[in-house]
Amino acid sequence: MVQTVRLTATPTHLSSFPESTFAASAPQAVSHAQRSIFSAPVELAQDILSFCHPWDVATFSQTSRAAYALVYHPADQYLWRQLFAAYPFDPPHFISDASSKKEKINWKGEVTSRMKVERVLFCGPMTISDKQHVLRTLVTVVEDSSWAVSKSGSDCNINWLKRLVRHSHLLHNIYSVPESGDDAQEYSRLRAYLALTVIDDKHNMPAHMKLLDRRDYSRAYVYNLLNYTAENNWGPFLSDGRVDWVHAEHLVNVVALNIRELPGNWANTRPPTCMEGPRSSSWIPCRESDDWAGVEAGTWRRYVSFMDYRDLFAFNFTELADGPRHPKFFKDPRFREATRLIEVKLTIIPAQSLRFHKVVENLSNSHTYKPICFSGSSKGVNGNEAAIEGSVTMGKDRTARWQLISIYDDHPQWSSNGVQLGGLQSAMGVIGVWTTTNHDQGMSLFYQLET
Repeated sequence: MVQTVRLTATPTHLSSFPESTFAASAPQAVSHAQRSIFSAPVELAQDILSFCHPWDVATFSQTSRAAYALVYHPADQYLWRQLFAAYPFDPPHFISDASSKKEKINWKGEVTSRMKVERVLFCGPMTISDKQHVLRTLVTVVEDSSWAVSKSGSDCNINWLKRLVRHSHLLHNIYSVPESGDDAQEYSRLRAYLALTVIDDKHNMPAHMKLLDRRDYSRAYVYNLLNYTAENNWGPFLSDGRVDWVHAEHLVNVVALNIRELPGNWANTRPPTCMEGPRSSSWIPCRESDDWAGVEAGTWRRYVSFMDYRDLFAFNFTELADGPRHPKFFKDPRFREATRLIEVKLTIIPAQSLRFHKVVENLSNSHTYKPICFSGSSKGVNGNEAAIEGSVTMGKDRTARWQLISIYDDHPQWSSNGVQLGGLQSAMGVIGVWTTTNHDQGMSLFYQLET
């Protein structure tokens, strides 16, 4: 006879665990009532616990040393893998990667890490160590969710993220921090993945105006020509080659809010965030390992925002509006910023078929993520067409870099450098910067999305 066990954790248990662990040390004694579960085979006891919520399992582990050993010192990871799958979470993306099957997953670490995020965000307070842990874990979960959606359409991680965003202190924590500091890059990375969707409420006028102020601040960063040099490869990168997520977040802020101001149904074409999957049936899950970036996952939409060159010059080189390069410049009601929607279709080609683009060496030294070369076409709503060619490479920071050029009348005219948002094969797309192929002092933004 199998005895059903129901264990319930109260909210007070969530804040009782020490910061460094998921569960506290267990008492020594084993009561008579507890002996029933311990008299069963270990496999059966773990199978019973696998039907419980992880917090319930943590509560059970505190009842005795035997319970603690059963939960936290098992002979294998069966219990923790079952808890991970039953929560449910999407599996870490590297276990779906054929080249990474030998990599052992620490299922206990995966579960306890995410439960610690819940404890911190729902109960607080947040220490410096907690903050760093939450940021790293959330970024990993977002990128795992992109991989899961691309492979199977699963949205388990997305549902967990939605609950955190809607019911925890997450938004307050990531939108109330200064733009500088040791954690600025990780904060900006997570905010770039969220793409402002969760705080854009036009019915809340004070909040909406604050959001528009944030865009003006981002415009001042994005259109500052001092932020584009050969040292950062004319794009959102740091001098050491890593992605500059502060820069990337400012790019997202500008383009995302510009799209939402487009008339009619154009605003509904906005890019998905990390809490959304692809919106169109034209998006095709990528199952070929050669297309690890999702180049051929579907039709792409390119959103291009730019300002008049006369305004660009005035912003950077005159003293208008407390300038040069002051956010107040964008408060002028005469200021205009154009946003264009362009449809793009890409096809993977051999490197030797490229005519103008030179493939940059893959910085990750990874045999799994070999450079992907592609060509294609772009077409705007005004009928202008251009040929496109470029490549995707993997950086040392495990973020995909996109480089491409637009070719008009067999002459390369525009060059771009960008980074993929949300991890590999993410439908969130690519954020980056366009300049002329000679990198003249003019620039615009691009934001490409699979749809």
